[in-house]
Amino acid sequence: MTAKLEPRKSLSAQLVAELREQIANGTFAPGDKLPSENELMQTYEVSRTVVREAISGLRADGILITRQGVGAFVTNQTGKRLEPFDPLDLKAVLHMIEFRKAIEMEAAEFAAARRDQNDLKELKNRFDELTANALDAKAFVLPDYNFHLAIARASHNPYFLQIEEHIGAQIIPHSKLHVLAPDIPEDLSFLKAVQVEHEHIYRAIVDGDVSGARAAMRTHLEHSQERYGRYVSAV
Repeated sequence: MTAKLEPRKSLSAQLVAELREQIANGTFAPGDKLPSENELMQTYEVSRTVVREAISGLRADGILITRQGVGAFVTNQTGKRLEPFDPLDLKAVLHMIEFRKAIEMEAAEFAAARRDQNDLKELKNRFDELTANALDAKAFVLPDYNFHLAIARASHNPYFLQIEEHIGAQIIPHSKLHVLAPDIPEDLSFLKAVQVEHEHIYRAIVDGDVSGARAAMRTHLEHSQERYGRYVSAV
């Protein structure tokens, strides 16, 4: 028997929600082993990547533990710690950008104040990678995420980094626009503007400009809010 998920929503987020519900209603009790990856793939007609993303999210929430070569098991910590983020929900995207402002403005400020030579080297590598892919709406998503991870790492506060790692690359939702807003054509001027914003963030951190790094991150995320706000109005 299969339980097909809806293609317009994030499949991993849907699978997380489905497994959470089964754990909450006692289908899987603490100590129980979840079905194997292959069984979950067959039941929900999804890829191995989707299954692994869902298991990873539940493990990060403390709801599952995994044992190498054995499988995933339900823990006693079944309470929600962080609602799964659905990057195919425009309102959820806006909420996530709002959340990112609270986190990443601080991270950029601390990065400008605390970055060391190793951080500067990594930031340069990540910025160069981002620049090389800046005008490709799909290819720049992972470099963009890695750039923001490098900033979180340079803050030398492990919780900034852990939060961004927990949410994952879906925190950069631009590659989903063909699903989110299929009637809105790709705007290269927007991609160019985003790259300029990233450069302002990068330069401020390199220069140790604490207030400049915070302001540049605010500008970058507020522009994202404005753009996705227009998409909410358009769809």
